[in-house]
Amino acid sequence: MMDCRIGRVFQRKKSIFVIFILACSCILAGCASIFLNKGFPQIKGEASIPGLAGRVEVIRDQYGIPHIYAGTEEDLLMAQGYVHAQDRLWQMETFRRVASGTLSEVGGREMVSLDHWMRLIGVSRIRSLLAGRIIDEQKPLAEAYLKGINAFIEQHKDNLPLEFQRLGLVPKPWKTEDLYNVVGVNAWFLETNFAQELVALAGRKYFGTEELKDLLPSWPGAVLPEDSYFDSLRGLALGNFIPEVESLYKMTSTYDGVGSNNWVTAQGPGGKPLLENDPHLALLVPGVWYFCHLESPSYRVAGASMAGIPGVIIGHNDRLAWGWTNVMTDVADLYVFRVDPKDPTTYYVKDKPLQMRTRDEVYGLPDGSTETRRIYETIHGPVITEVKPGVNAVAVLKWYGTLPDDKIFDESAIGFFALNRARTVKEGFEAGRHFGLIGQNLVLADINGNIGWHAFGAAPLRKGYSGRLPADGSSGECDWVGYLPYDKMPSSFNPEKGFIATANNRPPGDNSWHPVTYDWCAPYRYERISQVVSSMKDPTPEAFRQLQKDVHSLQADNILPKLKQYQFTDKKARAAQDLLLSWDREVGANSSGAAVYEVFLTEWLRVLLEDELGDNLKLYFHLLPAAYLVQDVILDRPDSPVWDRVDTPGKETPQQILELALKRSYERLEGRLGPNNEKWDWGRLHTYYFAHPGARSKIEHKLLSRGPIPAAGDNTTVNASCFDPGLGGFGVIVIPSLRMIAPLGDLDHTTIAGPIGQSGQPGNPHYDDLIKPWMSAEG
Repeated sequence: MMDCRIGRVFQRKKSIFVIFILACSCILAGCASIFLNKGFPQIKGEASIPGLAGRVEVIRDQYGIPHIYAGTEEDLLMAQGYVHAQDRLWQMETFRRVASGTLSEVGGREMVSLDHWMRLIGVSRIRSLLAGRIIDEQKPLAEAYLKGINAFIEQHKDNLPLEFQRLGLVPKPWKTEDLYNVVGVNAWFLETNFAQELVALAGRKYFGTEELKDLLPSWPGAVLPEDSYFDSLRGLALGNFIPEVESLYKMTSTYDGVGSNNWVTAQGPGGKPLLENDPHLALLVPGVWYFCHLESPSYRVAGASMAGIPGVIIGHNDRLAWGWTNVMTDVADLYVFRVDPKDPTTYYVKDKPLQMRTRDEVYGLPDGSTETRRIYETIHGPVITEVKPGVNAVAVLKWYGTLPDDKIFDESAIGFFALNRARTVKEGFEAGRHFGLIGQNLVLADINGNIGWHAFGAAPLRKGYSGRLPADGSSGECDWVGYLPYDKMPSSFNPEKGFIATANNRPPGDNSWHPVTYDWCAPYRYERISQVVSSMKDPTPEAFRQLQKDVHSLQADNILPKLKQYQFTDKKARAAQDLLLSWDREVGANSSGAAVYEVFLTEWLRVLLEDELGDNLKLYFHLLPAAYLVQDVILDRPDSPVWDRVDTPGKETPQQILELALKRSYERLEGRLGPNNEKWDWGRLHTYYFAHPGARSKIEHKLLSRGPIPAAGDNTTVNASCFDPGLGGFGVIVIPSLRMIAPLGDLDHTTIAGPIGQSGQPGNPHYDDLIKPWMSAEG
């Protein structure tokens, strides 16, 4: 049974779990202006929801976080749907429109490319397919949650939040398929190999399989598949990537989350386990997560939910705590098909001509007009390069959303509810068996003292190719042949070393794991976490909190000692080298050494790769927030052809490339931060900026957005604050979307942190009121 003190605790205005929320230190006074004060939720008195079987109590704490008490599970989830809609209806509507490919109906022509991409990759189809598979046991709970959302919409259709009123929009009632909006969208945004394969295709004229081993080295000491067939694709004449690929790149640069941490130790306070989780997702307004506490006689859970999905995704009940990180499973493959240059809709498999199927998608626009775009289909999925006379090959995308219906596995609805109800680590493992489209590392701990980790998600089994590089579709030898059995996925239960950590890294120390990807995150976060946790004699929540804030760069520890061997003649290059070699490798917001290091890494990559990749260099930069890449290995490979620039007659040496990169770095910092290098603080370049997606003008940003705020950390530190140089700067785009610490000996004192506020409505007192504690305690 859950500790009965929970209800009484809230009556005393204390919390079952302490909440700290990421936000900025400068709040615009008076932002709750009259014109913003629209559609705010009722938080006092009584409200009725048609269909409730009994009385439901919703107690909001001082931060607007709801604690919901009901007599039945159906009533509990109906109330959760209602409060989700109260605070996050516009976010929910946005997710629904992204998933269904209908953003252009309200956002205009500039949204058509993104809508077309989401339909092309089949996210809308996934929603409908999974809705038809919901089991009888889950139907009453799903229907109750939907009733709560729809009751709020119906009751408040004349007083909806600001965004709806500005567009004159009343959202349509929610249907069962909408419960899978977030599942479908995140299934795509959490895949990690697509950009890598785009890079390989974009640079195919210059990079063969050996060069790609330097560019995309996967993990330290990796023995990579030969993939020798790729060299036969290098001379093919492919058209440009279709514009929709670019729209996706822009979207994922501000949305995609490619890193996360979780760790758990068996011996925490009171001899019970202590668990941590901080999933790294996009810096969004409002934040990704919605914190809540749900309690009925048979269903008791607290933590982070997502508006649009019933229950809690990351959190704890009275006996079990759990957290997630991305497994990095490779679920997106590019196939290259040879085509007839005179009729490029004819493609070849084993020299047999096949005809592409076509379909037209129609997109509505706010003025009532429409735009139509065509999709070309092959046996392995839609074409993502130009289909035009003169090309002799096309690239095709294969992933979950392009598979036949009977090949798509997912039982997420069962999995979420089973995880919320699980009582032990082993029961949590069983819950993970139901997740297919989203691959995650599930780390758990129970009050019996058990700790465990199990990776889940449908990991493709391939024949004829590894999945690391684009496949030769015309060979007819490359295909998916099923999924890796759940019991063969990486896992661990009560390991002898007494702790478990995952950070999107390749599972260490065991080469028997099936390679679910060759696109792991760089190992630095995992290594730093393991280094610190293994040295803790008596792990405490405060010790874990300090580790969450850690900004020591193990990547710099790897790279910078190798710079000592070089003697540079350029004055600015030497000055940059001196600053780097004297730096303590702490990526602090006030560190000039950190500023030089981060700018140097980006300029170094530009010098190395801009000649081969040109405009497609941004695709490589898009990998930078996570992957183990060329900068991590190339200093140990002085003879690599990657050092040589193809746009010059001579052959460049590492010395020349490094000197040019250091010189450029120094000059760029002078231009941005001034001539005094003692004032080159990293936080002047690297900032949190919580930009409201609807803000366009300066006054709108002033009213609706928050920041900029100097940020510590980078793409490889435990305290991650990731940036994408392909966007032209160093602004933070990915953050720890929540930070949770759960002591299994006293779950009432679980802490959870996240950005920016509970409410998604500008002007609401809870839009940004939970900022300062996070910055002071976690920043």
